[in-house]
Amino acid sequence: MAEPLELLDLDRDALGELIESLGQPSFRARQVWRQIYQRGNVDPLEMTDLPAALREQLSEMTTPSREPLEVQTSSDGSTSKALLPLADGELIETVLIRSRPRDTVCLSSQAGCAMGCVFCATGLQGLRRQLTAGEILRQGVLARQWARDEGRELTHVVFMGMGEPLANYSNVSEAISRLTDPDGFGLSPRRITVSTVGIPQNIRRLASDHPTVNLAVSLHAPDQKLRRELVPVPGASVDDIVSAVREHNRQTGGRVTFEYVLLNGVNDSRAHARRLAERIRGIRAHVNLIPLNPSPGVVGSRPSRRATLGFQKALQERGVPATVRVEQGSDIAAACGQLRGDRVRGNA
Repeated sequence: MAEPLELLDLDRDALGELIESLGQPSFRARQVWRQIYQRGNVDPLEMTDLPAALREQLSEMTTPSREPLEVQTSSDGSTSKALLPLADGELIETVLIRSRPRDTVCLSSQAGCAMGCVFCATGLQGLRRQLTAGEILRQGVLARQWARDEGRELTHVVFMGMGEPLANYSNVSEAISRLTDPDGFGLSPRRITVSTVGIPQNIRRLASDHPTVNLAVSLHAPDQKLRRELVPVPGASVDDIVSAVREHNRQTGGRVTFEYVLLNGVNDSRAHARRLAERIRGIRAHVNLIPLNPSPGVVGSRPSRRATLGFQKALQERGVPATVRVEQGSDIAAACGQLRGDRVRGNA
């Protein structure tokens, strides 16, 4: 028996070929596409504008719709987190952030993560596997339905969940293409942000393939020695990453965000801020400061409010726009660096 298909893994051409192989006219593929990406129906049996026989055929051929194993909502109602099962039993987490007039979904791109940032719970698992484009998109479909059920609309997408998006470039790129397809999700690329720890060659590819998508780079340190202590994966240096960002900046003309997790007594001094400002001088950029969100097993502690504001002020005095991220969802472990995707395994 053939392996079941994931409809969201099929691009337009592949979907058209599937429908043609079932002896159906080509317009049926367009109907299926609209059902998935505009109406959010991933279960063929719910695609009521299709003939009943075709619905049955597609249902027998495709993977069943998988509901979240668990959904948690923060005490203030601003953030919900879903624990999603994948076909092979892997688990990922997806977060919906409500902040009127925005509704933002935080997508995972990998099960686990290989980057090993010492302050991030996801990296404690290592990389289990890449997510397919369909598995990424299914998170968006789910989040949009949550929003619509509440009388709202999904407006923004951020690739800031589990995993390193640019280490799964082809699938993330395909997901972006369908998120921005006018006949797909129909989102403006300016409402999509890809966050990376820094893979220079793929920062350059992103600028070429998706020049109006927003780039966020998790730098976390102004120099290579300190960064290697915080992000111990071998590879690109701070110089290489900043150079790639400068190229991205010149090619796209867009403003880049540098994300910087502050750890008490490690990288949060005014001297660190001054070196960071010097490092990124000349780049059209904004620095998003993130006081550490504690999680079991991660290294470091949260800096004082005074230290955080002092770091921000030191950047601003040197002409670098900087803000402190508004924390949402930390009470359900849905904030930056807290996603794990293994809670039902008893590993949290």
